Amino acid sequence: MSQIDWQAIRKLFPAVERYTYLNTASGGVMSAYAAEAARRYYDEAHTQADVLWDEWCDRAEQVRHQTARFLNADPDEIAFLPNASLGLNLAAHLFDDHGGVLTTEDEFPSDTLPWLQHNHPVRFIPTNADGSVSLKTMAEAIDPQSRYLVTSTVQYRTGFRIDLEALGRLCHSRGLTFIVDATQGIGVFPIDVRRQQIDVLVFSGYKWATAGYGIAVLYIRKEHLAGRALPMAGWRSAREPYVLRNDRLDLAAHTTALELGHPLFPGIFALGGALRLFEEIGRERIEARVQTLTAYLHRRLDEHGVTILSTKNPAHQSGITMLRVEHPKQVVDELKAQDIFVAARGQGIRVSVHCYNNHEDVDRFVETLVMFLDPSKTSSKG
Repeated sequence: MSQIDWQAIRKLFPAVERYTYLNTASGGVMSAYAAEAARRYYDEAHTQADVLWDEWCDRAEQVRHQTARFLNADPDEIAFLPNASLGLNLAAHLFDDHGGVLTTEDEFPSDTLPWLQHNHPVRFIPTNADGSVSLKTMAEAIDPQSRYLVTSTVQYRTGFRIDLEALGRLCHSRGLTFIVDATQGIGVFPIDVRRQQIDVLVFSGYKWATAGYGIAVLYIRKEHLAGRALPMAGWRSAREPYVLRNDRLDLAAHTTALELGHPLFPGIFALGGALRLFEEIGRERIEARVQTLTAYLHRRLDEHGVTILSTKNPAHQSGITMLRVEHPKQVVDELKAQDIFVAARGQGIRVSVHCYNNHEDVDRFVETLVMFLDPSKTSSKG
């Protein structure tokens, strides 16, 4: 595998040259490829009105195929939505049998509230202090009422990364539908919906996908739509949309029909640009880069005795690290005044590194943090 010039990659994310930006878990930096693709659409719409509708639709379908390849799905199993929360609501409405849902107590609200809203009983599996939960614990939580298991690839609050392949095998051996929110890991940790036996997957584009706000992806395995009524319908839900029949239902039985109306052109094109950059870099390289930076962050924090709340197990680490500090909001505000961006969460602060970060970002954050926590300490690069 050839070497990657990470400094050249970094230049495609100019915000990280301006700030010490370690806050991808809140909102990622938009890549130059993504920004250029969205800007092209806006320029075209500005100068040519709707003349390019057919071309835009063709380009959107190219991104659908690109996204499907990225997930190892079929193109008609992919829908582009404005956010992942809508995707989870569509899934909860689609599976309307009110079957029991298993999830963990650390899950993001958008992954649990739709099921509660649609009257599914939801049971929350306890996790350890570092956010970890074993496959054995999850298996023991399954009971005769359990029909669905909902999880994030990476937990937003602790950074714990689940073993999707092992969990997918467990779900299908026990007859559970496996539903995954990949928002906090997409683009860093590979997703293969076939190998990992994922039935439904969502992710938003504005975090690790580096595509900005206003675009999300919903994947539903096609077998789940066969013989089921779509939970919603619009003109593009029809088998033949351009016939424009308004007096009868003749709906397509694939995930793309859940887009309902006009495509989200700027977001779709931005996602296509972001995925193109990921493909050029290589997924293995991105994962290795994030793991290297995370390990370096942990080592620097250990040097200064800063308590890490996230797991120390490399197999379950992600780009997210939680630290225990007193008065986290105050610390985050003080760091922000120095153009260092992290997030306050619970008992501490959340730090998240992506492939566009570097060791100098980590050093500046750690040294500034230590000075805030204990001004008597001198900085050390270790």
